[in-house]
Amino acid sequence: MMQSFLPFLQIFLILLIEGTALALLLLPISTMSLAIALGLPLSALTNVLLVFLYTVTGVPLTLISITMGHLAILGALILLIYLRPQFLMDLERPVKEPKKRLSTVQKSIIIASLLIIVMNAGYSFVHAILLPTVQYDSATNWTMRSEISFVDHHIAFDADESRGMAKPQYPFLFHALQITANQGQERWLDTAANGILYLLSIATFGAVFLMIRKLHDSVHSVATLATIISIPLLGLHLAQGYGDLNLLQYFLLSLCCLGMWIESTHARRHRWLMLSGIFVAASVWTKSEGSVFGLLPWLLTVSLICGRNKQTWKEAIPAIIVTFALSVPWPIFAWLQGLSLTPHSSDTMLQLHLEGVKEALIGLFGRGSFGLTWYALMVLVPVFLYGGWKHHPAVKRPQLPLLLWGSVMFLEFLFIYLATPNVRFLLNAESFYRQMMIPAAMLILACSLCIKPKAEKHL
Repeated sequence: MMQSFLPFLQIFLILLIEGTALALLLLPISTMSLAIALGLPLSALTNVLLVFLYTVTGVPLTLISITMGHLAILGALILLIYLRPQFLMDLERPVKEPKKRLSTVQKSIIIASLLIIVMNAGYSFVHAILLPTVQYDSATNWTMRSEISFVDHHIAFDADESRGMAKPQYPFLFHALQITANQGQERWLDTAANGILYLLSIATFGAVFLMIRKLHDSVHSVATLATIISIPLLGLHLAQGYGDLNLLQYFLLSLCCLGMWIESTHARRHRWLMLSGIFVAASVWTKSEGSVFGLLPWLLTVSLICGRNKQTWKEAIPAIIVTFALSVPWPIFAWLQGLSLTPHSSDTMLQLHLEGVKEALIGLFGRGSFGLTWYALMVLVPVFLYGGWKHHPAVKRPQLPLLLWGSVMFLEFLFIYLATPNVRFLLNAESFYRQMMIPAAMLILACSLCIKPKAEKHL
């Protein structure tokens, strides 16, 4: 057991230190806790870019090649920090604020929220670390593709399912991270593969918590996190093994960074937008849906925030360019390889399927996958929009454009399931549910960011 754990720990620490160093360079004003929390999400992106470079050049994916590649990246980042002496001045020192007495209601919210988080974290730990992979899609695509690629020492692009792997057209951030986590092992270990994803989830939601806390307070932050995690289907996905959770995690990070960008008055506030774009690019490398449900709505949201403000557009253009530069290598590579850019070959065959409307409504409101989530959102989103229109003091008007991302995504998913042959996955109660949990979580976060705190926050 110890022989298996030590290589995993070494790889994890390299990724964590690398990502933390990158976060310290990218954050406008760095806090060590936030930089560490963003470490693994950022290094997962550098990892897939490294694996992509090796895939294009034909370098085998081995312990030596992957480790040396990451050490080279880490060395370059440390050199950049060394050449930027003002970095230490940018590192925000924790300030001890006087403790505020919490009301009974606030204490109750914290206790209930922590119970939800702890129970879901425990469920995730048991299924990700202690139990083997059992999900159907993982066994035929996600973890299976990672295992085959680990054995091949190259990312697998099997033309058929003779080795048990489906959908070679999927981008491979998920797979690259699992492969890297297994380096140094004598054989493939599900525990290492799912363990790194479990740590990625902890890091992501930890970073989301810290960013919301900067905008509001701890009570608001922990309540938001618990509300997102309490979506019944999302709780099941925390067991790891599906790429939808990783896709959502990058969307949440990107949306939080957009909120920080809107609120910040710092001279380097544009770096929040840069980080937001980097996380969108990471979503493109995670699933095919990253381009349509991540990049496109992100561009629309940024455009709405910028409006006619030339200065804001001046901040946004470099971030947009970097986002495109990090995103386009995958679709170009897939196109050159003759791979489909959509999950299914029939996704572009348009035809209205009204028979799916009833099933979609039942799925959102009548079954247990979402609980009361969509009932609440159908009320909350119009309330926030109306409150913003009426300049209600409890609503942050500048944050209202953030509602656009989840709303556009929701309409996109409805279109796909009601106007393409994907209606069969709706009628069979398959992928419709796990995809609809993504706009649900995004709208919950957006609503949370639209609430104005009692005390003014300065970023």
